[in-house]
Order: sequence, then structure tokens, then C-alpha cells
Amino acid sequence: MDFSWLWVVPVLGILIVVHEMGHFFTAIWLGIKVEEFGIGFPPRIFAIRRKGVDYSLNALPIGGFVKITGENGDSDDPRSFGKAPAWKRIIVLVAGSLMNLVLALIIFTGMSIAGTREINATQTAVGTVLAGQPADKGGIKPGDHILSVDGQAVTSSDQLRSLSHAHLGQPTTFTVERGGKTIDLTITPQGDPPLGVGLSYWVTPAKIDAVKANSPAAKAGLKPGDVIVSVNGSPVNDVTSALYSISSAKDQAQIVVQRNGQQLPPLSLPTDANSLKSPGLNMYYPIRMVYYSPGEALGRALSSTWDVISSIPRGIAQAVAGSAQGPGVTSIVGISQLTGEVAQEAGISGLLSLTALLGISLFMINLMPLPALDGGRLLFIIIELLRGGRRIAPEKEAVVHFAGMMVLLGLMALITYFDVQRLFQGQSLIK
Repeated sequence: MDFSWLWVVPVLGILIVVHEMGHFFTAIWLGIKVEEFGIGFPPRIFAIRRKGVDYSLNALPIGGFVKITGENGDSDDPRSFGKAPAWKRIIVLVAGSLMNLVLALIIFTGMSIAGTREINATQTAVGTVLAGQPADKGGIKPGDHILSVDGQAVTSSDQLRSLSHAHLGQPTTFTVERGGKTIDLTITPQGDPPLGVGLSYWVTPAKIDAVKANSPAAKAGLKPGDVIVSVNGSPVNDVTSALYSISSAKDQAQIVVQRNGQQLPPLSLPTDANSLKSPGLNMYYPIRMVYYSPGEALGRALSSTWDVISSIPRGIAQAVAGSAQGPGVTSIVGISQLTGEVAQEAGISGLLSLTALLGISLFMINLMPLPALDGGRLLFIIIELLRGGRRIAPEKEAVVHFAGMMVLLGLMALITYFDVQRLFQGQSLIK
């Protein structure tokens, strides 16, 4: 039995404890009374009392909590949360989420300094083309290798984006390699993103790196080391073209491979929806270790963090519109599954990256102005300030937060149902 999903305990535990440390230290610093800082959740195993604060270890190992006097406005203690000025309460509420963000920056920075495994290839292969977008209108197809824009060689996705932005609204020559031939296409970049393509790494040949036991790929007869040379009669010479040809095949893909220098008869890989969700096929990508100076590492961390932050609103909008790829929102069941899959596929480095990504997500989501979240409590403080310092009655605020908590629990129960359903269907969250 696979227990890799248990990695969710330290991953979520670290995130929650760090979050609560933000509340704890700022409350202490600002003179607000703290009654308990707990690791885990009750029932309590034991506690040590220091300077009026109980530091407890509890039986349930996920995360921790901070008990602040009067956090629900129900205390007459002059050092209670409810009696503190609005600016102090705002700092305490925001500090938890900020600690999750700082943790993500520390993780990303540390990983870059310690050395990151990067694919040693140009990210200039077209993996997807959005219908109706400039690239589609100009004739770019999945599997194309973008060589240059207006005569300037392209070696990275950032360079392609920059050159495309520089030619917004202008008919521009894009040179691509397709099936071993060089083709010039005229494309007029528009909007943002200016092309409407998804890029992947240009790696040739299309060599299989790993095949999961009992997977559709294994049952088809594919093996590690095989080099894919054609799919359904169409030659392929790179990873992106091979994967696209397989995914776009109807019913099944007839795959011809070279094995130990010998070309084999076609092997049949099912391409129905269930098989493609988890084909058990990993392609080979050349890897290199890259080390960054502290300054470079921090710059990369800030850039990566901003990319994640800016993607979350888009992801929420897509989920609302029903156009999101994958589950979008997931419960503790889905997070446990995801953590286990990441642990299997990417090891400790993958788990560190996942911890950072979840931390940024918690930073964003917890500050949303929804009842029962820190953002909901911040909203009440803002309303208080707009009313000239007149607070909404604590009992009314408590009712709103209670109702919000019930709604959130109901939504999580529904999401958990779909997560369990997906789990029993054997669907993966990362493939």
C-alpha cells in the first residue's frame, strides 16, 4: 500500500504553524493577550506555561492554532483583541497570511541557491494553439518549433513573448520548423498574450524515459529507452510532436518505435479519455543543475511568487466560467492525493515547491473578504473605520462568521465528494 499521501501532514502542518506564528508574534509584540499557542489540535497531550501563555502539544498532527483573548469580541480584558485599536487588529490578522508568503519566498530562494534541476532545452516548441487567436489565424500548429521572429532567433518563451509584444498589431514573419522543413508564417500579434500558444521544451528525439507498471503504455508494449519515430503513420522527431500526435489520435494511436536500434511493428496505445488521463508514459528531457547567487535567487523567487499570485484570480475566473483545466479547487482529500503524487514524481524538491505554492494560495485565499476567513474579519474592521470607529455589534459579526463557516463547510463537503469520486476512478491530479 502506498502511504506517500501522508506527506500532507508535514506540508500542511508547516503551512498552518507558520501562519499561526504570524498571528502569535504580532499579537505579543502589540501587547494583545495570547492565551495559548498549540501545535496540532486537541485533545491536548501536554502543555508548558511561560509568561501567561500555554504552549501545548496536541494529538491531531495537522497544523496548530493560536488562542487570542477576545478574538471574537467577547472579553472585557483591556489587553483583549476586541479592545485593541483597529490598526493593531489589522496587523495581527494580516500577519498570518504574510508569513505564508514569506515562507514561499524563502523556499524558492533557498532552492535556487542550493541548485535547481532545469530542463536543458529551449522552451520554443508549440504544445497548444488556442482557436481564433493570432497564432491559429497565422497557421501555427501544435508540434511546430519556433525558430525566429522577424529574423531574430528565439531561444526561450520569455524572448518569444518579448518579441511578440514588440510587434503588436504588425504583420510579422515567424519562422518555424515543421516535420523537418522550415516554414515562414505571417502572424499579427494582438492583445495579451499576443499569440495564444502554449509552449513546451524542444527535445529531440522523442525518447521514452519511464513507463508505469500496468499502465496503458505498459500494456501497449512500450518500454523505457524506446524512441518514437511515428504515430499513426506520421513521422515525429521531437517530444512535443509525439505527445500531441498521441493525444489527438482517435480511439488508439499506432506507435512505431526504435528499440536497441531496431524498428518494431506498430504498437497500439488506447487514446480514449480514461487512458489519456494517466497513460503512464514519461518522456525523456535532458536535465542540468543550475546554481544562483543569493541576489539572483531572490529575484527568481519574487518573479515566481508574482506569477503564482497573478494566476490565482485568472484560475478563479476560469473555474466560475467552467473553463478551468483540472479540478481547480480541491479539498484535503485532493491535497493529500496531490501531495502523494508530487512526492512520488519529484521527491523532496517537488514537495518544497508544492509547499511554497500552497503557501501563496493560502496567502491569497485567506485574505479574501469572505466570512470566517481573516479577510472577512478585515472587512468588518474596514467597515468600522468607515463608520468613524463605530463597531458592528460583536454578536452580529459572530453570526455572519458562523453562517459563512457553515457555507464554507458545505462547499468543502461537496468538493470532497468530487475528490473522492475522482480518487476511486483512478484519475491523477498532475498528469
